[in-house]
Amino acid sequence: MGEFRLVVDDIYILETPSGGVWSGIVFIDGKEKILIDSGDCAKNIDNLLCPALEALGYSLKDIAWLCNTHCHGDHVGGHHRILELADVKVATYVESCPKIKDPLKYAKLIRATYPEFSPPASSTLKGVEPDRILQEGAMIGGRLQVIATPGHDTDCVSFYDTKTKTLITGDSLQGNGTATQGTALYMDLDVYQNTLEKLMKMDVENIISGHPYLFSGDMAIGKAAVVEYLKRCWVITDIYDTYIRSQVQAGCTDKVKLAEGLIKHMNNKKPAFLFLPLYTVDAHLHKMLEHKNK
Repeated sequence: MGEFRLVVDDIYILETPSGGVWSGIVFIDGKEKILIDSGDCAKNIDNLLCPALEALGYSLKDIAWLCNTHCHGDHVGGHHRILELADVKVATYVESCPKIKDPLKYAKLIRATYPEFSPPASSTLKGVEPDRILQEGAMIGGRLQVIATPGHDTDCVSFYDTKTKTLITGDSLQGNGTATQGTALYMDLDVYQNTLEKLMKMDVENIISGHPYLFSGDMAIGKAAVVEYLKRCWVITDIYDTYIRSQVQAGCTDKVKLAEGLIKHMNNKKPAFLFLPLYTVDAHLHKMLEHKNK
């Protein structure tokens, strides 16, 4: 960590520490300089992002747009600090608009679903006012196209670089989750799988994710690797579904036990808090119930 890593052509990623893994900040060194996501805190902006930009010959004053893939704290935690240091314009997807104005409120709302199994929200989260609200298909910097990719959360988007056919996905593609999550996190299974199908039909040559995901990794370079990456994300949903269905059929309907069992089944490490696996288990149970009632 500490320096931007060139991924393809003029697209770089900076790995910033976040809860035991890293959260990526992507820099597009185009005609208009663009940052996508900002890590989880102001400290990483001062100690990592600013020096990393300087090593490339830039500063925050050179950034035209600050974007985000969604509004979870580990992706927008540095937004407020960036705006304190420079006059950078913020562009955010329409679904993210109310959340980015008050990310702490949203972080508390997410945790309120499973309060007993959730960590406290970071009190350092501060909101920003967007300068531009993006719809799906909108272009940023003359080259990045907004692609709605919900499932992990309702406001998830990816940015498709038309120059390099690179898709910057944030948390939209979950693999088997990170080493600290316990499982992949998606709040709606049908929507998540629809996103996977949507991306499989696109002309994508590279994928850059926001974290190092188990089973799928943090990126895919080349069309063959992209196809494999997306397939791996789909395979995980099938494995999860098969396990959860088998447990429910055997009489286990306790969400906590299902979450703990799924983590063990996947040979993953049990996290300190179960709220993320609980969301995923609930997504599978909801889909099972919907199909049963049809």
